[in-house]
Amino acid sequence: MIDDISLDRLNIQEGARYLGYGTDTPDNNVMRLIKECEEDILRTAKPRYIYKVLNISGRDNGIYIEGTNLILLGKSIREHLEGCGSIVLLCATLSSDMDKLIRITQIKDMAKAVIMDAFAGVAVEQLCDKAEEKIKEEFNDKYFTYRFGFGYGDLPIEQMPECLNILNAQKTVGVSVTEGGMMSPSKSVACIIGISNNEIKSRKKGCITCNMRDKCSFRIRGERCGF
Repeated sequence: MIDDISLDRLNIQEGARYLGYGTDTPDNNVMRLIKECEEDILRTAKPRYIYKVLNISGRDNGIYIEGTNLILLGKSIREHLEGCGSIVLLCATLSSDMDKLIRITQIKDMAKAVIMDAFAGVAVEQLCDKAEEKIKEEFNDKYFTYRFGFGYGDLPIEQMPECLNILNAQKTVGVSVTEGGMMSPSKSVACIIGISNNEIKSRKKGCITCNMRDKCSFRIRGERCGF
């Protein structure tokens, strides 16, 4: 477990976008709730992450993670890791205390709970950003892809538990997957980052790679999330 990251502020603009405001500014009442949620989240979050760097090789049906029994399946992950000789398996979480905070808020104030949930999502993404920065500093002579999540494209979300087992995530950072396929704690992320010795052709996330594309509120409004 690594717990050398702290969060001192949240991206208010990004959280407002999660709530559906786009480029608009929330009114004073909503901004008051946002600031309250930010304070609660920063006070409650226990940012933790774990990662491993593993060599990979191509197979007909996917990407073999050397030293394990796992082959990452699908065309999407093969394309994403093209030119990469290794990967980072990363798992990050805000801890179960964050789930408890959201549940308590749901009982007391459902409107505030919606804001709390959105900004907790912002917080865990900021944790991932900071963890990724530290990993890149450690391998500063390498080139990296963006984070690729389980369920993106045709990479089966069912393979996430296997990767968490490789990280021993339940023991190290307290993250597991429920029988329904949900991460527990819910404000957790598991992802794959490709590493290459050579510069990687710029690739940007798109709706086609996202497992939320069919129910994404941004797409419903004709917008994009920015990734």
